[in-house]
Amino acid sequence: MATALAHLESTDALRDLSFDGASFEDIDLSGKRFYGCSFRRAAFKGVLFTRTILRLCLFDDSTMESCDLSHVDAQFSSFGGTRLSNVSFENSELLHDSFCGASITECTFNNSNLYDSRFIRCELLNSDFVDCNLKRVYLIPSKEEGVSYKLSNTMEAVRDREHLYL
Repeated sequence: MATALAHLESTDALRDLSFDGASFEDIDLSGKRFYGCSFRRAAFKGVLFTRTILRLCLFDDSTMESCDLSHVDAQFSSFGGTRLSNVSFENSELLHDSFCGASITECTFNNSNLYDSRFIRCELLNSDFVDCNLKRVYLIPSKEEGVSYKLSNTMEAVRDREHLYL
């Protein structure tokens, strides 16, 4: 892990590194490019990921508190079981990503493209999906309270198990 952390500070493009279980606080990762990196069970607080590229990255069972992932380009990444609190994903490309089983509280996804992403058996609390592309998004939370989908194309999202398609 020490080698991975040293790479994190010294380069903008990181490939196939493991940051599993690491803690990140008040660090700026803006503009970095991560390919095939693992952040499972990691803790993030006040971390800036603005304009970061994520490809095939795993954040499963992590915690993110007060982080900024605005203008992120994340594809084929997983946030399964992650606890997200006060996280901004505004103006982001979140394509084919998984938020299955995640706890999403007071987060914003406004003006984002969520094409073909998964929000299955997650908790959505007091979060905004304003003016988002929800085409082919599997939006089947186990709990949903205070969520706004204003101006989003909810009719193109899969909202119940009867309409699941692969």
